[in-house]
Amino acid sequence: MTRPGESSPLAAATAPIRAVAGQVTDLVTALGTDRQTTLLALAAITGTVVGLAVTVFYRLIDLVQALVLRGAMGMLISDLVLLPAFVALGLMASRALVRWGARGSSGENVPDVMYRVSVKGGVIPLRPVLAKTAAAAALIGTGGSVGAEGPVIVLGAGAASRLGRFLRASPQRVRTLAGCGAAAGLSAAFNAPIAGVIFGIEKITGAAGGAALGPYVVSSILAATVSRAIFGNRPVLAIPAEYGVRSAWELVIYLVLGVLSGVVAVVYARGVWRTQDVVSRIRSPVAQVVLGALAVGGLDLLFRQDLWGQGHESLDLNIVALRTAPFLLGLAAAKLVATAITLAVGRTGGVFTPALFIGATLGGAFGVFTRYLVPELGVAPQAVALVGMAGVVAGATHAPLTAIMMVFEMTGDYGLIMPLMLTSVLAYVVARRLHPESIYTEWLARRGVVLTGGADAVVLARLTVGDCVNRSPTTLSADAGIPALLEQTRQSRQTEFPVVDGAGQLVGMLPLAAIREAGEKPVEERPAYAADLASRSIEPVTPDDSLLTALSRLGSRDVEYLPVVSTRNRSRLVGIVSRHDLTAAYERGLALEDA
Repeated sequence: MTRPGESSPLAAATAPIRAVAGQVTDLVTALGTDRQTTLLALAAITGTVVGLAVTVFYRLIDLVQALVLRGAMGMLISDLVLLPAFVALGLMASRALVRWGARGSSGENVPDVMYRVSVKGGVIPLRPVLAKTAAAAALIGTGGSVGAEGPVIVLGAGAASRLGRFLRASPQRVRTLAGCGAAAGLSAAFNAPIAGVIFGIEKITGAAGGAALGPYVVSSILAATVSRAIFGNRPVLAIPAEYGVRSAWELVIYLVLGVLSGVVAVVYARGVWRTQDVVSRIRSPVAQVVLGALAVGGLDLLFRQDLWGQGHESLDLNIVALRTAPFLLGLAAAKLVATAITLAVGRTGGVFTPALFIGATLGGAFGVFTRYLVPELGVAPQAVALVGMAGVVAGATHAPLTAIMMVFEMTGDYGLIMPLMLTSVLAYVVARRLHPESIYTEWLARRGVVLTGGADAVVLARLTVGDCVNRSPTTLSADAGIPALLEQTRQSRQTEFPVVDGAGQLVGMLPLAAIREAGEKPVEERPAYAADLASRSIEPVTPDDSLLTALSRLGSRDVEYLPVVSTRNRSRLVGIVSRHDLTAAYERGLALEDA
């Protein structure tokens, strides 16, 4: 047992590490005289670390796949048994890692990163992130139909968050670094640094000014550089030839594809979450694994190598034109079902690369059909497949800019930039029209979390009413008469007053103008008590509500003050908050943003 004044063995053991952290922090700070230079240096470290972490993750997937293939070669068992068995093994390993390593957490995914960066200052626990990353590697390596990019993004954000806290960075810098880590993860995964920057801005933080853009660019470029040094500098998706738009009539095809992509994107996003609802109703974990193994393994058996792989890598664009449209549509449906079931049973994995696969098969089917219907246009099904990728990703994630740049950087083909832009934006509009939530924000919406884009909204969402509540306001007794009310409010600066009963319970709000108007009436026409004058059509807030919520309620009621009630007892008054209080708290928040 450690006596007072003595250091614990753990503290003694970690003292050298903490000393190194302090030295690194001092060195980084010494690199420049301004905060921006320091942040750029931290972003450079983040990009390098994330690039290496992504490499380790992909090597882990390769290791699992090698073990599976080696085991399959040594077993004289029919594929009818072997494939479902391997999928079941991966599902069980994934569930065990999530349960014991992540303690059954439903977070540590892309929407959770969005939430933590916007509201929790970018603090992301690393242990459950590592557990779910290993679980995703087990799933993908054994034939599960999930993407690698989700775990990669979360791994990048988690590693960057831990690095920032290890280097004793300020809370605002930790938040920025977590966003840089997510961008770096996507950049390293797809060899797409521009798309990584746009994704970080478009989905993770919701906004980035000039000061924040620099760190995103630095971390994304360095992560891609590390990835290229290890895996080689080549497009992720090799295309048979360069494509382009030969005729304006081809744009009509991509307009139709945009609508189709938007519809399919909503089916995909809703299907993923509905499947999770259905699977969660099955009480037995064994039954869930058996269901997942039979469904995913059966689809693998049916489509073989056309369905296997890691999202976009499992589709060879060279053979799109050799397949029939019905087959490609069936392949898209199979990928959608397999992904939804794998996510529901395995409890981890990405949704981005399956969206690329579904978009490619959907676009390929539409391209084959168009070539058959209007052969004189000379449409290449492979080109339509590429554009379909961006369309479904844009509609499912509500990130059209990321989708455009992703496919462009994956292929390096500038000739399709116009169709990519047209289809992606239209798919996004159609998807938003059909369902307001993306495949990411649906997770947040189910937990009552609403993230509003924009730098102002980020600051307001992160601050709470408890940061600025006036806990000693002028209150009025519910049984006070008009003369007493006039006397009580004469010296107060408030223009609206909470009315409470003898137990401190909120009765309503009473404007000063209403009190003065009542005082001008003849005695016989006056209301008897404050309770008779008070307005009961109020929407109070609690100290835990965000300033964004409070500002919204002030605007909807067109009032200057809101009563603040206890979180546990929504009738007990604890204070008030005014527009001025919100403005002052917002300005303090902005100052912290720049710190």
